[in-house]
Amino acid sequence: MHCAAAEMSATQQTTSSAIAPPPMFPLMELLRHSVPSASSISPGLRVVDVGAMLLSEAEDVWRPLVRAGICASVIGFEPHVEECKKLNEELVKRAPQAHDGDCVFRYLPHAIGDGSMGTFRSCSAPMTSSMLEPNIPLLRRFVQLEEVTTVVQRTETKTVRLDDLLPELGGRADFLKLDVQGFELLVLKGATQVLRDCLVVHTEVEFVEMYEKQPLFAEVDQHLRGAGFVFHRFASIHGRPLKPIHYMANPLAPVSQQLWADAVYVRDLWDLRGFSKDELLRTAFILHEVYHSYDVVHHVLDKYDAEVAKRYLARVLGQA
Repeated sequence: MHCAAAEMSATQQTTSSAIAPPPMFPLMELLRHSVPSASSISPGLRVVDVGAMLLSEAEDVWRPLVRAGICASVIGFEPHVEECKKLNEELVKRAPQAHDGDCVFRYLPHAIGDGSMGTFRSCSAPMTSSMLEPNIPLLRRFVQLEEVTTVVQRTETKTVRLDDLLPELGGRADFLKLDVQGFELLVLKGATQVLRDCLVVHTEVEFVEMYEKQPLFAEVDQHLRGAGFVFHRFASIHGRPLKPIHYMANPLAPVSQQLWADAVYVRDLWDLRGFSKDELLRTAFILHEVYHSYDVVHHVLDKYDAEVAKRYLARVLGQA
């Protein structure tokens, strides 16, 4: 459930795109001072963004990786045709930025899932569109949720499995981001091969049935743990106030009820068994640049190279 400007009340001002703060220091900078051959290191991260709609209130979660110049590709999927068109138009307007390096961007209008036929529901606010039916009896209990989840069009759609798109993804997805309005588990079920090599998953999850018969956080968590992932953290948690109580200054701010969140998972975090040196390094880059998870990055780097981990720890603690 995107939290976008379209959901805001008429009395609230929209804000400009929020840029994520940088990490304490660039990891590549430390590597170049620690490893003689680091000048040739190119993580070449492959990002897959399922539910890639362009929003105005915050930048894409993967954008720090592009800014750091360590992305090989960003492949996005957005089944809302008009929104996918906007993404590609924005690419043309944006033109290659200096920090993009050789990163390739592509946005495709596929509905990602388990390969089955279904119905795509376009809603009054495009960011709430889903392969699932909005649970209006529940949503109308909350301030300004029914208004943005009303279905305006239904389209029969065949979903596409990420596993079937592996060649288009460059053979792997290092960082997989999911935001598909309750359909995340179906996407994961169609990505068995992708998950085997994926390093970090950033997925939206819901705690209540905002879409009819949707899998909730516990089911998504169970599936990812079954695929060898470890829960790392919530990147954000969101809610809305139950009517009629709300804050006058911000009617959308939750009073107590949490509804959805962004959850982050890391593959085999505790043991990191079977990771190549490159995979360890790519994992460290994602966790450092995107999440500033310095303690976990140190743990990963210790598996990569004990001396690099020692220097990283000293830098984090301000000793170097």
